[in-house]
Amino acid sequence: MSLYRVEIPPRIAEFIRHLEPQLKHRIRAALRTLAADPARGEPLKRDLREFRKYRVGRFRIVYAQEAKGRVVRVMAIGQRRRIYEELAQMVKAR
Repeated sequence: MSLYRVEIPPRIAEFIRHLEPQLKHRIRAALRTLAADPARGEPLKRDLREFRKYRVGRFRIVYAQEAKGRVVRVMAIGQRRRIYEELAQMVKAR
């Protein structure tokens, strides 16, 4: 099985770096899982349908899967209650 390359923007890497150790470990394990099988996450709906989400406790990892380059591009990591609104604003700003 060939792994996907996980691309994490610097702002998200910095966010992960400042998480509590147990959550940081769980997030990193989830990223390894997505590198092995990006289809494990659920597709989002409506304006965010180009993205998928993967649940890690109360946090969500939102990512885009690019099959051509075998890349998982992490778009956002955060608590469920805010992450989708922030991502929708980011998509509209593009």
